[in-house]
Amino acid sequence: MQVAHARDTLEKARLTLAHAAAGRGLKEDSLKFDVQAKQAASERQQLLVKDLLRQVAELSLRSPVDGQVGQLMVAERATVAKDAPLLSVIDLSALEVQMQVAESFARELAIGMPGEISGGGRSWRGLISAVSPEVVGNEVAARLRFEGATPDQLRQNQRLSVRVLLDKRDGVLAVRRGSFADEAGGHFAYVLKGLKGLKAGDTVVVSGADAFNGAARVAVSR
Repeated sequence: MQVAHARDTLEKARLTLAHAAAGRGLKEDSLKFDVQAKQAASERQQLLVKDLLRQVAELSLRSPVDGQVGQLMVAERATVAKDAPLLSVIDLSALEVQMQVAESFARELAIGMPGEISGGGRSWRGLISAVSPEVVGNEVAARLRFEGATPDQLRQNQRLSVRVLLDKRDGVLAVRRGSFADEAGGHFAYVLKGLKGLKAGDTVVVSGADAFNGAARVAVSR
């Protein structure tokens, strides 16, 4: 009976030990699950923080180019609809001058031709960057870019004067413009003393040549 009782006591102790070991395993698993849950909650909070930071960052306005604010489209603290324009940014380094050219001169224009841009008592060298293929109101639009750095004092929509060099001839004797330039296409002029061609000091008839009727020689009375 004592041996049987001892055996029962031993078996009971083994069962108690097994239950204790199983309970310890369950507690470890429970702690692991608690730790994983806490880690998941922490990661979720980090994602929430990151999303909030992203939303805050989206509230900041960032210009796509270096420039100056040109025009404000909305008032301060006003409610703005989605995708509504807020302001305009002007890239001063990309400013170009647009000019309107008569259709008769447009065919002489070509990209890369030199020009002169002036305004405010100053002048800058420029180059034709684009010529529109469309004629509107007997005029053609063309654009000039500044050769070199763009002046800082210029503004968008500012009015400037433009001169484009269509042709250049060196060593040409200049004659004061007169009505002869509009008569017969301006291809000839009357010179005193029947000389051929022109040289410095020659007397040239620059007005009233229409009365000569295109004659080869005329008499001039003083």
